[in-house]
Amino acid sequence: MSECSHEYVYGGLVNIFDGKSLLKVFEYWKCRRCGRVRAGYRSPGYTSPTDGLLPEPKDDGRWIILVCKKTRNVEAYYVKSGEKIIHRCRNREKELYINDEYEILSKEMEELEGHYGFLLEDISPGVIDISEDPVRIIKST
Repeated sequence: MSECSHEYVYGGLVNIFDGKSLLKVFEYWKCRRCGRVRAGYRSPGYTSPTDGLLPEPKDDGRWIILVCKKTRNVEAYYVKSGEKIIHRCRNREKELYINDEYEILSKEMEELEGHYGFLLEDISPGVIDISEDPVRIIKST
């Protein structure tokens, strides 16, 4: 199988807020030839389309947004089902696992407390407000 010479088109975005404060904007682009998705993020004050551009995926997977309410941090990971994410939270590393439905799991339930995972494409276009508990998603239609 030959390698695709990607032709990306804009897919959408998700704005991440902590109450009224904008934390990050995650965006994605989808190849019109093979369907591969590339993602990036911007923080307030950055407008360059290449700042925050995440590495181009080499295989099939999905972009997941991980919200850590304990540290007020939001990260994006490119994952496949069955993989694990190493997440640093309050000076401790946590192993979080991705199941077949792309949900975040852990061997210990307290590890998951305050952590939420969302598939970027599934909630775009939308807004995540991490100030509420549980985290509130507002999806545009």
